[in-house]
Amino acid sequence: MGISLVEAGVGLYHSVPKSGHQPWLWARSHQHPRCQCGCWHRKGGLAASPLLRPSGEDPSGHCVGPDGFPKPFFANRGPFALTFALVSLNPQTVESGLKILFLQDHQETGGAARAAMRFAGGLRKLGVEVAVAAGDRGEGVGIYHVTGKPGRGWGRVWELFSSPDSIKKSRESRANKSWRTAIRDFQPDLIWIHNIQGAFKWGWNLEMVTHALSSAPVLWTLHDMWALGDGPSYFSESELKKRWNGSPLNELRLCMKRGRCTILTPSVWLRDLVRSVDAGPCEAWPNPLDLEVFHPGPRETIRQELGLGQEEIFLMAAAENLADPRKGIDLLAEAWKQIYKTTGLRLGLMGRNCPPILKNDSRVIDFGPVASEQRVAELMAAADLFVHPARVESYGLVMEEAQACGTPVVAFAGGGIHDTLETGRTGWLLGERSVSNLASCLVDILLKRHELRTRRDRCRDFMIQKHANIAFENCWKKVVT
Repeated sequence: MGISLVEAGVGLYHSVPKSGHQPWLWARSHQHPRCQCGCWHRKGGLAASPLLRPSGEDPSGHCVGPDGFPKPFFANRGPFALTFALVSLNPQTVESGLKILFLQDHQETGGAARAAMRFAGGLRKLGVEVAVAAGDRGEGVGIYHVTGKPGRGWGRVWELFSSPDSIKKSRESRANKSWRTAIRDFQPDLIWIHNIQGAFKWGWNLEMVTHALSSAPVLWTLHDMWALGDGPSYFSESELKKRWNGSPLNELRLCMKRGRCTILTPSVWLRDLVRSVDAGPCEAWPNPLDLEVFHPGPRETIRQELGLGQEEIFLMAAAENLADPRKGIDLLAEAWKQIYKTTGLRLGLMGRNCPPILKNDSRVIDFGPVASEQRVAELMAAADLFVHPARVESYGLVMEEAQACGTPVVAFAGGGIHDTLETGRTGWLLGERSVSNLASCLVDILLKRHELRTRRDRCRDFMIQKHANIAFENCWKKVVT
């Protein structure tokens, strides 16, 4: 008989075993309805690993953690425990009904959405049934359109004559109903939350998180600082304690503790911020990267297609929105003024809203938004240097994509950038966030062009080494070791 995801990992409990005790697997009962406290029940003889031990049992027979609340296995087992639960099982023993429901504001737009969809794709390869609830799209199999925004018709007309507060309450009510319907229809074993704040304009709200916590075990991946503060997606670390009181995580903390939730972050930097305010169990789990898509590829062929000479140095920068101040393309535009006269220097930009000062420069290639990851990889492989002048990043997935294609990176230090770059080997980290510092560094790099060539192989090797350790198929080895 096969076992589900909950039985395989999400519902496991552990403690230091006493001598002579047998390993047990604790899982949500499928024969009896779960009690109101969300108890889990013991099944003997199923555990194949000594890692899996019960934490305790109350007089009523309910499974509890040391603090009296159900505690997920992956809460204290590191970032690889969930994946271990998936891949350490023989596919033939996993039930076909294994279900994970993703909740994210956008299905495709932005780095958080791309990371979430890559996680979803990796889980599907393992035979897991995955559905996505998103606020901006609702087409296709396994896609739920969760929104409170009324369709065209009388609903829109009503909003024209309603107060902002009435519109907000109406949209939230419809969004909550839509989300509850998605959970009821799909009946997930696990809910994986990613970015949600981008859909608040469509009626999304924190009650959706509360309902998720009462319906299934939850993973919540934070892709920025929004959940730690009282509004903005990013703010100074020195303001964290002041902003924490009004944060979503603080508001939901007790509910999350009772609802079996583990927080994930893409970087160690963001994980440490979460831990500093005691927001709950939190682990750093890097965003996934497909090394079969992002690879050096036919570099010379692409360069010829772009009209680049063999001796020309091709710089590349990318962002979903090039006009976003956080991405720092304005700093690059000003630095470009100081270095563009350098012989044999070209610049490429991927993303929407290219700054006019760059768009009108004959030495600049504006690729606009590039939807195909295959094409993104080709353009990155054609570049000699990837410039990422962001003022702050929680991770920097685009930097890893560039390095996987064999392209060194220059970026400002800070935030989660340190997790994605080996300074001195695969790129350069700049201390001061200024135009003069960026321009000076670029000039220095251009005077040492041979270093760009020597670092190309290091970039690819670094990404292979890093992501081989977090690939779905290999995570169980990490845990066992």
